[in-house]
Amino acid sequence: MKDYSSDKDFVRRFRDGALEIARRKMDDVAAHQAEIATVVPLGPRMATGGHFGGFFLWDTVFAVMWARHAPGEWPFLSALDNFYAVAEPDGFIGREFTPGGKPVWSSHHPVAFAPPLLAWAERVLFDEGRSPAGRLAAVYPKLKRHHEACAARFRRDDGLYYCDGLGCGMDDIPRAPRGMTEEEMAKGGIPMTAECVAPEMREIIWEWLGGRAAHYSWNRQMAWIDASSQMAFDALHLAAIADALALPADAAAWRAEHAALAAAINATCWDEATGFYYDAWEKGPILRKTAAAFWTLAARVATGERAARVVAALKDPAQFNRPVPFPAVSADDPEDYLPETSYWRGVVWPPTDYIALIGLREAGEEAFAEDAARRYYNANAALWEKTGTVWENVSPEQCDHPKEISGRDFCGWGALAPVALPVEFGWL
Repeated sequence: MKDYSSDKDFVRRFRDGALEIARRKMDDVAAHQAEIATVVPLGPRMATGGHFGGFFLWDTVFAVMWARHAPGEWPFLSALDNFYAVAEPDGFIGREFTPGGKPVWSSHHPVAFAPPLLAWAERVLFDEGRSPAGRLAAVYPKLKRHHEACAARFRRDDGLYYCDGLGCGMDDIPRAPRGMTEEEMAKGGIPMTAECVAPEMREIIWEWLGGRAAHYSWNRQMAWIDASSQMAFDALHLAAIADALALPADAAAWRAEHAALAAAINATCWDEATGFYYDAWEKGPILRKTAAAFWTLAARVATGERAARVVAALKDPAQFNRPVPFPAVSADDPEDYLPETSYWRGVVWPPTDYIALIGLREAGEEAFAEDAARRYYNANAALWEKTGTVWENVSPEQCDHPKEISGRDFCGWGALAPVALPVEFGWL
C-alpha cells in the first residue's frame, strides 16, 4: 500500500478535500434547519447523518474530535450544546434526535442508550484551551446527571451495563450466544416493539428493521463489554473534570466508580483461555471477539498482563491486524467475519479504529499505534484518490474500491482519518 501519509502536500489536499465535503454537508443541514420547527432552540451542528437528517450523539462526539484540529471555524461547541438542550428532565440524553430535536427512540428501551462520550469531548476541549472560561463548570452538572441517568436505566444488579445492538452503535454485529433461536434470544429481554420508535419515524424505521425485533430484544440478558467500559471511560473523564473544577469529593467518587466497574468487568467479562474481553451472560463470557473490547484499553479497564494480551490480539494478523486495521469482528471468526458485504461484521470503522488507537497509546504502544494509524489513513487516502470522496467504512482487506455497503461523502466521523490523524501523529 502506498504511504500517502509521508507526503505533506497530499496530506493537506486530502484534509482540505474532506473539509470541503464536511462544510457542504453542514450547509445542507443548516438550510434544512432554518425551514423546520424545533422542540427547543438548536444551534449549528456537525453533519452526522441520522434518519431524515437528524443527529447522533456518538457520531457528533467523534466529529468534534476531528473538528478541533481543522483550520477555520467549526461549530463543535454548539453541536455539543444541542444535546444538553434536548436532555430529558432527569438528564438522560438519547442516541439519536430528529432535525427538530425530538428523540427518535424511546428512552425506556436500551436502543436509546448512546456511548456516554460528552464528558470526554468537554475534557479534551478544555485541556486544549478550546472552550471558553466558565464552560466546564456550566456543563459539569449536565454531564453528571446524564451519567447518573444512564446508570439508573441500564445498570444491572452485578454493576455492569446492558445495551442494544443499535444503541451500542455496531448495528448488525451478533452479540447473543451462537445458535440461539429468535425465541430464546428474546426471552428475558426488554422487547423491541414499534412503540420504541417515535410515532413520526415509526413506519420507515420499523420497515428498515426488517423483522429483526428479536435481535434488538437481546439486551439486559447480558453484560455488554462496550457499554460497561464506556461508563468506566465516562467516569474517568468526569473525575478529571472534577479535578479541574476543584471538586475533590466528586473526583474521588468518580474514581471509586471507575475502580468498581473495572473490577466487575475483569471478574465477569475476561476469558483467560483466549486472553480477551467479551460480553457475558449467565453461563459466562460469550466468545465473540469484536471491537466492543477495544474500549477496555481506552477506559483503563485492561491493565498489566491483560492489557498486553488485548494488544497482542490487535497485533495479530489472524485477528485484528489486517492490511487495514482494525476490523470490528476478528478475522478468525468462522461465521461473522464478512469484510466486503456487511455493515459492521468485520468492517473497519472510524470510531472504533480511533478508540483502538487511543487505547494502544494508553498501553504505551506508540510505535504500533502510529503504524496502524498510517495503514488506516493510507487506505482512506487511496479510496479518496480513486473516488474523490470519504467513505463511511472501509474493508480491512483492500483499498482499491469501496466495499459493498458504505456511504459516500461521510464527513461525519469519516474525517477522523484525513483531519485528526495527521495532527495527532505529527504528519503535518
